[in-house]
Amino acid sequence: MKKWLILLLCISLFFVVGYGALYIKMIPTIKQYGIMEIERLNQLIFTHSYFTDQSQYKELVIIERNENGEIQLIDFDMVKINEVSTAMAMDIENTYGAIEEGRYIAKDTTYYERRLASISDTGIIASIPMTTMLNFPYLGFVSPKVNIAYKHLASVSNRIVKSVENYGVNHVMIELSIEIHLQIAMVYPLFEEIHQQVIKVPILLEIFQGQVPSVYFAS
Repeated sequence: MKKWLILLLCISLFFVVGYGALYIKMIPTIKQYGIMEIERLNQLIFTHSYFTDQSQYKELVIIERNENGEIQLIDFDMVKINEVSTAMAMDIENTYGAIEEGRYIAKDTTYYERRLASISDTGIIASIPMTTMLNFPYLGFVSPKVNIAYKHLASVSNRIVKSVENYGVNHVMIELSIEIHLQIAMVYPLFEEIHQQVIKVPILLEIFQGQVPSVYFAS
């Protein structure tokens, strides 16, 4: 009886050690999948984040011309731009907060709403079969899975990016974007890690007739 017990313990130990060694070997691949999945989720949330009416964005640029129609001044309404930037960041932060606290409720039956509600219920962003990470995807239905979970949003910040440059002959191109910087804590089996991502959201790209004044450039 003792021999069978010792044999069973040895077999169990062999599988535990083997599984542990295999998992350690897969950690770089697991991290890659984690980055891919959180970037997919971030992009999904961003495409549904706060936006005002597109026509309002044209009011963010201030262009003054002289009597000959030449551009004398190019500037930006920073008050309105900051309002848009802050509203976008707050909307994203509130969405992540609702997911983390398990209180996100799907507003309709679209994929976006169902996905966020599912993550809010389970905290799991993705369940990846180990065979997929070992390049045996056809055995995924019988393979143990590695769960990648969302823990919390460590921080969210935003930066306004402005660009004014001559474009072709007698035209000026004005671009206005908001960069959202995210730090998100992700939980993997046996460890957790902070993933960082920067997403650039263009809110205005317009071409105007005229040239950038040599004595003035938008700050």
